[in-house]
Amino acid sequence: MEEISLRELIEILIKRKKLIILITAFAVLAASILSFFVLSPQYEAKMILMASNLSEQIQNNDENGNDNLNNVLDTISQYPSMNLETYRQQIKTPEVMQKTIEDLDLQEEYSVSSLANSITLETVENTELITIKMQHTNPEKAAKIVNKVGENFISIVESNVKEKTNKASQDIEKQMAIEKEKYDKALLEQKELLSQPRNADELQLELGAKLKQITNYKTQLNDLTIRKDELESAIATAKSEPNRTNSLTIRQSSSGSGTMNLVLDDTEKALKINLAEVQAGIKSTTNKIADMEEDIENLRIELQDKVHKEGLIEQKVDIAQTTYEAFVEKYEELKVTGSTEIGEASISVISSAHPSNNPVAPRKMLNIAIALVLGVMVGVFITFFVEYWQSTEDTKLNKEKI
Repeated sequence: MEEISLRELIEILIKRKKLIILITAFAVLAASILSFFVLSPQYEAKMILMASNLSEQIQNNDENGNDNLNNVLDTISQYPSMNLETYRQQIKTPEVMQKTIEDLDLQEEYSVSSLANSITLETVENTELITIKMQHTNPEKAAKIVNKVGENFISIVESNVKEKTNKASQDIEKQMAIEKEKYDKALLEQKELLSQPRNADELQLELGAKLKQITNYKTQLNDLTIRKDELESAIATAKSEPNRTNSLTIRQSSSGSGTMNLVLDDTEKALKINLAEVQAGIKSTTNKIADMEEDIENLRIELQDKVHKEGLIEQKVDIAQTTYEAFVEKYEELKVTGSTEIGEASISVISSAHPSNNPVAPRKMLNIAIALVLGVMVGVFITFFVEYWQSTEDTKLNKEKI
């Protein structure tokens, strides 16, 4: 294989330097003509938006009350989760592009896809900022288009959230009417139960009276028992002293005639009579206590049943009232939210687009520098190619002569 030294390469470049200079000059000249005379200057307009997640803001402000019920209501009325990437993807939607074209009469210049391709979106890391950019030959038109895209985007976000809010409000309103009916029904049941005779309060008073009465009976029974023991002890004493149990008593006649009667008192017999009376009292009181205890037991069972029923209906009323009030509160909240500018609350304009006086394209000096480098490279390549082609032809002619 034939080797080519560095010296030979340099000699080839020097030999063909005019060709290299000519090609490079042509490339630079062409780039200059394109940059200065052919290509129209491009002006950039940009608009900066700041996004915030509205659904998180609303949910963070609603963390009190019945958590389980509020979680259900939040699920019904939950706003779409709008993070930075979600907003960014929505800016170039056909709906936004089409509305922008119609608002600015751009039908002849742009289609939905071409306008979307001409819009550039950028996000700043660790921030909630979105930058909408566009390049156009007319700086004022570029600013108008960018501003209109931002306005339409905010308007559509607001419209979508309001539509969601209205639908959630209608759903909650329907359920609110159902909960109101349940609440009214529970109140009616409670009223009917409390209007029945012998309710829990009456039974409690009656039970208290009977407990007080049975306490008196037990006190009487205790006194009678003590009296019975005393009489039995006295009778026993009377039997043990028979000579002292009888006495002669002179009593005035009850007829008022002034005559006197002789009465022989028997102490033992009198004590036995008293004992019989006491025993009869004990038996009667014991029976009354037994009957009273049975009545009290029945009253307690009836009272417990009434308290249980009233507790259940009261719990039912409380639950129905809490549920209904929660629906009313959420409905009012949605009405207030629906009347506010939700789009502006979730998307705010940090900086609107303004016409620029300094074009961003074409970058003339950069184009010329690139053309210079490419011209030199192409010139060197053509130089080596021509030299190789000529040397090959010379070698072929020498072989034919031999």
